[in-house]
Amino acid sequence: MVEIKFRNEADGKEFEMTHPKAGRVLTDIQVWAEKNAFEHVGFWRDPEDEHKFWVQLGDDRLNYWIHDSTFTEGKHETVEMQMDYARGAQRRSAAGYGKFDK
Repeated sequence: MVEIKFRNEADGKEFEMTHPKAGRVLTDIQVWAEKNAFEHVGFWRDPEDEHKFWVQLGDDRLNYWIHDSTFTEGKHETVEMQMDYARGAQRRSAAGYGKFDK
């Protein structure tokens, strides 16, 4: 089972994404994570811009963020593409290109 967590970057505290439109998005993220063999997916709220959620796949915190409107507006039709981009960022980082992405 995939574990999806939301945390505040400023203090590391976990919170729940309870917006009514987020359910379908979270389900799609769970399906995506299972297909791509990720047991843990994290979203870290940016301390300077609360609308940015930085993505974590497994143990890798990435230089890729998803806007909170993806969850609050229930944009489930785009979340798979966004997660694919995040996986690409993870691969770039693992290959040593992460320093060029900042």
